Amino acid sequence: MTLELSAILNGTEYSLSDETLCKWIGFEGLGMSPFHRLSERGPLQDGDTDRGYRLDPRKIRLILQSVSNTQDDWESKRAILEEIFKPSSTPIILKIVNTGKYQSPNTSTYQLDVHCYAPMDMPSVDMRVWHQRVIVELKANDPTFYNPAGDAYSFAIGGSSDTFVVPFEVPFTIGASTINVNEAITNAGNVNAYPTIRITGPIDDCVITNNSTGEKLDFTDVTIAAGHYYDIDLRYGHKTVIDDDGTTNRIADLTDDSDLVSWHLGYDPDVVDGVNSITVTGSSCTEATSINMTWFNRYIGI
Repeated sequence: MTLELSAILNGTEYSLSDETLCKWIGFEGLGMSPFHRLSERGPLQDGDTDRGYRLDPRKIRLILQSVSNTQDDWESKRAILEEIFKPSSTPIILKIVNTGKYQSPNTSTYQLDVHCYAPMDMPSVDMRVWHQRVIVELKANDPTFYNPAGDAYSFAIGGSSDTFVVPFEVPFTIGASTINVNEAITNAGNVNAYPTIRITGPIDDCVITNNSTGEKLDFTDVTIAAGHYYDIDLRYGHKTVIDDDGTTNRIADLTDDSDLVSWHLGYDPDVVDGVNSITVTGSSCTEATSINMTWFNRYIGI
């Protein structure tokens, strides 16, 4: 198994493995995410009742070795490392490429968004050879790794003059006024995925239901006109519904029993094989109507 590590800051990728800047010689905190279980207990209850779990932030310790031939080279590398790992509100993206996962020839790529949470430690340099060990302390508020390629599914829905059933493997109905589409969407990760969804009009009364989790996004009595769209961002820290002007908040268009906070694509074993049954309904569609869903497959550890 070969692991390659790099840091991406503001779109610039710095290798931490190939010895151009440094080499990666050790780490802590890249295994399974820390977590704790939730429970509650009644006044007369023996034991307690499990209420699930929550993942905790992940702390990571990287040990790097900077190898230089001259003092100028050492000072240059030191300055770059300080620039990457200084305190900032801008996240650093750790990128880990596994070129031999479980003796497989396939390359796997994982990323993790982190911030520095302690000063970079640079013990005394050996000035005879200008080698220096560097210790970096990082924190991932969201402790799950993600495949940066992402995944997507498009519900392409069109209207016509007559209603009929298209004999696809998963049948759905197309008509001038009603839409009823059911598709199997697979979350290939091993934690919940919180997608972004774009509903492009024209469509009335759009409802997106995850039958596997019982959650829905219900826009009953709402019209999204032709040439307009709603963007739904279900990620934690976002949870927004914005229309195509980019600023107007449309959360109030959801019914009170919608699940904006919790709507997600479940993973196995909570949803068998991670296959989520998604139903989209609506009316007054045309060939321009579509629902596009994008998400990252996320992992509790690598």
